[in-house]
Amino acid sequence: MQTAQLLVYRFGPNAGFEGRLVGALERLEAGGAVRIAGALFVACDPDSGDLVAIDLKGDGAGGIVGPLLQFRLEPGERHRATERALSPGESGVPAETLRQLKETLEPGAAIVAVLLEHEWAHALHDAVVRTDGVALANEFVDATTLGDLAPDLLAAATR
Repeated sequence: MQTAQLLVYRFGPNAGFEGRLVGALERLEAGGAVRIAGALFVACDPDSGDLVAIDLKGDGAGGIVGPLLQFRLEPGERHRATERALSPGESGVPAETLRQLKETLEPGAAIVAVLLEHEWAHALHDAVVRTDGVALANEFVDATTLGDLAPDLLAAATR
């Protein structure tokens, strides 16, 4: 059963990182239905062109927000977080991947990736299994109503 979702976003050099993303992540996790399993921020420094990165693993206790805030607000912490992300032996995204991501960015631009675990899905899956149910479909879709998905519903039912 898939309960994780990868979200990746690109931001141009004029993006105004003023805490909105960190606030959104905090609200996501606060409800308990979603757990942030990891968060990655990779940027190309607008002045030097250097890599700036933070790679965080979620601990399930809201431990992503504090380090992200420090990273955003404190230049020294940005430097330390980048060094940690690039350090051999760290068990996050490989340093070479971070460097390759940075090379896709113009100065001042950034990429943000978030890995979400859908905790609600575990509870629902458990209830389905205990009721002798079988999953027919489990996918993320771009729709606002089930009516928009009529062909998908029929396809899942006839698999």
